[in-house]
Amino acid sequence: MPHDLLIKNGTVIDGSGAPAFRADVAVRAGKVAAVGRIGGAADETIDAEGLVVSPGFIDMHTHYDAQLCWDPLATSSSWHGVTTVVTGNCGYGIAPTTESGRAYTAALMAHVEGISLDVLNAGVDWDWETFGDFLRRLERNRLGVNVAAQVPHSPLRYYVMGEAAYERESTPEELERMKGELRRAMAEGAIGFSTLQAEGRIGAWGKPIPSELATFEELHGLASVLGEVNAGVINISPRPGTSTISPEYREFLIAWSRDTGRPVVWGQFMHRWDQPDMWRELLGFMDDAKARGASIYALAKCQSLDLEFTLQRTDLFATYPTWRDVLAKPGQERKRLLADPGVRAKLRSELEPQPGALPARRPESLEVRRTVLAKNKALEGRRLVDLAESGQHVVDVLLDLALEEDLETRFVFTGVMNGDPDAVGQMIQSEHCLPGSSDAGAHLDMDCGVDYTSLLLGHWVRDKHVMGLEEGVRRLTSMPASVLGLTDRGLLKEGMAADIVVFNRETISALPREIVNDLPGGAPRIVQRAVGVAAVIVNGQTVFRDGVHSGAMPGAILGAVKRGAAGTPSAR
Repeated sequence: MPHDLLIKNGTVIDGSGAPAFRADVAVRAGKVAAVGRIGGAADETIDAEGLVVSPGFIDMHTHYDAQLCWDPLATSSSWHGVTTVVTGNCGYGIAPTTESGRAYTAALMAHVEGISLDVLNAGVDWDWETFGDFLRRLERNRLGVNVAAQVPHSPLRYYVMGEAAYERESTPEELERMKGELRRAMAEGAIGFSTLQAEGRIGAWGKPIPSELATFEELHGLASVLGEVNAGVINISPRPGTSTISPEYREFLIAWSRDTGRPVVWGQFMHRWDQPDMWRELLGFMDDAKARGASIYALAKCQSLDLEFTLQRTDLFATYPTWRDVLAKPGQERKRLLADPGVRAKLRSELEPQPGALPARRPESLEVRRTVLAKNKALEGRRLVDLAESGQHVVDVLLDLALEEDLETRFVFTGVMNGDPDAVGQMIQSEHCLPGSSDAGAHLDMDCGVDYTSLLLGHWVRDKHVMGLEEGVRRLTSMPASVLGLTDRGLLKEGMAADIVVFNRETISALPREIVNDLPGGAPRIVQRAVGVAAVIVNGQTVFRDGVHSGAMPGAILGAVKRGAAGTPSAR
């Protein structure tokens, strides 16, 4: 009987951290059938001579909840070898939702994750109510990648409490209803529960983020559901937020993990310019948590956080009052205000360095990314401080150029966070850190963090030698699979699901970012292609060869609890 797929002559890195070895990999019925010297016929053969064959990568932090409705391939992540995406992060998502609650759920997702409401309305059918309904909808769409979906706290809260979700604490009765919905979602295919507790965020319609009004009792009660079923991951953006955790929340996270027996994943973990040694303190916290019997992991971003924007469309300055108000004005009024000397004085003042501000108020990090007019092409890649004439403020340089190009000039804040490569290199080596936090599917015209897999294996492993290739692959495969409880993923061994990536260790990297207008309605987004990724295989079917889609759509919903024939959940 021929194999479905035979990958010949590759260097196998099996995801366990064990040394690489030369072997063939045979696939049949979506599973790894054999690893070794394999003969015989196959329906498809890939010659992997000179290439690495490893398990597919798992992206632990995406916001593809909505995008999967119109882009079931989850691009750009899948181009970089990602075969499983984890959704529902930061307590945001698009399920569960009642029919009357869809407007708020969409508005919240649009507001906090930087996705145009027009795009959401054009690309999402909204024909579900429960979380399980949403997962079945994704399955009917046919997926190109696997989806491990977390139940997001804010939609869950609004589903049960309505408008009270962003007004007050929950009652005991409401908490029991939320627990019931979470319990049902876990039985119907969810991978876990996520919440945002970071301070200072404003939600849709100028209201608080619903999850931020939750008490410790509510958080503990919801997480206890995962303890009951002994499955799933708890995901949190803790207080006060942005790569810091208060002493109170550190103790809570330890208690959360110990009391439920579940792993807690927090993020995003990055270097901060205003607290340059906070990362060391947080690594010490996780050392202490481990010693006290808690399983706590940080999602460590391994690339610099570079945020792109135009003054035509951006939510980057939402926390700066004058910037926010001016950029909310209609086009001509906005341009008039941006040219006004009095307004400019306020804009300059708000961009002066201030501890804790995001984006980091480091005007020297502002660059021109892309110009519109041919005569300005030479400015691309230049820092605004270098373009400033004697005594000129970078804000004036930015505004003058933007106004000249009808506000369509694309700028970038480089190194907003994670700008210290020495710190980042040490952070990602920690046993407590999972590489990730691509944020894929969110802030579509501002950021594109999908390159982290290629960056880890290329820049950090091959070029900087912060860890061996076997360890780098383990961090992207079996380590996240273990945290998620996906016992049939993350290893390239007989009987495991055949999620596989074939890549060139000498060339794997990312191409420069591009702007494409392929969102519903023709809206723009940033994409980033990969170099050196020869094949991406999901559940035994080749989805991409050299970045070209094969037409196969073999993705699946990966839940923390197996759904038996009789509908009785049992832990994976």
